[in-house]
Amino acid sequence: MKLPVKIGLLSALIFIAIKLICLPLEWSLYEIKPFVFINMFLVTAAISYSLFQIKRYEADSNFLNDVKNGMSAGLPYTIVVGVFLFFYYQHIFPDYTQSKLDYMEHQLNDPDNLKDLKNANEDLSNKSDQEIKKLMMNNTEMMYSAKFTMVITLLGLTIFSAINSLIISLIYRRIVFRN
Repeated sequence: MKLPVKIGLLSALIFIAIKLICLPLEWSLYEIKPFVFINMFLVTAAISYSLFQIKRYEADSNFLNDVKNGMSAGLPYTIVVGVFLFFYYQHIFPDYTQSKLDYMEHQLNDPDNLKDLKNANEDLSNKSDQEIKKLMMNNTEMMYSAKFTMVITLLGLTIFSAINSLIISLIYRRIVFRN
């Protein structure tokens, strides 16, 4: 197995360990932002470290080969984390989705919030309160489902990995490993 793939898989295992350690300790279980930032840091670190290791020992390579090597670390990370998050929200911690649904239901039971929704969105102005509640609950259920989370994670991390691979390759070529 190539070094970038090993580094990407190791970084994914670190993220999984962090996520699973936070579960029994109840740290930031209902917040997404800390884990998104950890994800961004780990995928960036995996790409940077793997490119650094490869560039250090390779005599000369072209820019596209550097980007490919960066993506070789980013894509295994993306796939492992995306699949893990599906199982995490589907089987390990399904309470997250239910808590978001309960919160939305609580918000929709407030007449002032319904009035604000109708004023903010012209499409909802002609609908009854029950129709709005049903529509919003369906949207919330879809947005916080494990499948949707996995798809968004795969898409987001793939794009993030590609952009990081490009930028880090440029930085290494222009600044760090300048000939």
